[in-house]
Amino acid sequence: MAFERPGAETANPTADSTADTHLTTLDARGLHCPLPLLRTKLALAGMSAGEQLEVLASDAGAWGDIPAYLALSDHALVSREETAAGDYRFVIKALAEDDPS
Repeated sequence: MAFERPGAETANPTADSTADTHLTTLDARGLHCPLPLLRTKLALAGMSAGEQLEVLASDAGAWGDIPAYLALSDHALVSREETAAGDYRFVIKALAEDDPS
């Protein structure tokens, strides 16, 4: 299993993650793998298409786990970054199966 060095990365640097959308924050800092991913999946299951979820995590496994899950799901990774405090921040757009965007 290969690990990439966490660092600032943005899937779409021009996207405004809060423009015209509802942003919900999930604070998963202090939780260990697999809890940040499981809590993210549960939060997304209760969201409507177009809403955005901000996930804050401190577990290094979340850096790869959350994007890997999103690649297999109907949700989109808007951005991910390592914060100045050494935590990880993800912004995810909830999508419905029939949402073409």
